[in-house]
Amino acid sequence: MRVKRYQCKACGRQINSVFLFDGIAFDAGYFRKKMAESRRRKKELRQRVQEMLAQCRSEPLPLGAPDLSSVPGLVDALSSLTSGIEVPLPLELKGKFDLDRYQAHITSYVEAGPSTLRDIPPLIDDLRLDLIWRFIAVIFLAHAGSVHVRQQGQIIWVMKFDDREGQDILGEIEEADGVERPVGGAQAW
Repeated sequence: MRVKRYQCKACGRQINSVFLFDGIAFDAGYFRKKMAESRRRKKELRQRVQEMLAQCRSEPLPLGAPDLSSVPGLVDALSSLTSGIEVPLPLELKGKFDLDRYQAHITSYVEAGPSTLRDIPPLIDDLRLDLIWRFIAVIFLAHAGSVHVRQQGQIIWVMKFDDREGQDILGEIEEADGVERPVGGAQAW
């Protein structure tokens, strides 16, 4: 039985409610039916929008081979990145580049102090190709937060990431409030 009245706080008299209904709108079956209808309408709308968007798509754009000479100075700018190393770049490089090997080599060589990318010893005889692959590995390491990379003119400086700077990495000694705590969650006594 649903209560459809209130009691006045001032006089204690019973007051019939004008806000409570007979409960049909709040019936579980009714609610389930209306939610199913709402989901069906939303799904139909989503399908109609996807069909409209599919009709609006343009045809694939045929792209030819890139022409580096179409941008004045681009070839010279790219060549300046590996200036001083005059070894022809082989066209077939598939399967030769090992990113994990280069990353392990760079992290084992780089210290907390800055060193240049050219100071890191090469892993292969082709010095120009090795410099390019070291550069690629350093970029990946920088995105992973393992090293800091800074460019100064034509020199690329690389140094190990200082763990104390990373506030969002678990297991740090310094927490976000700036107070140092013992490593490993040890309690002070």
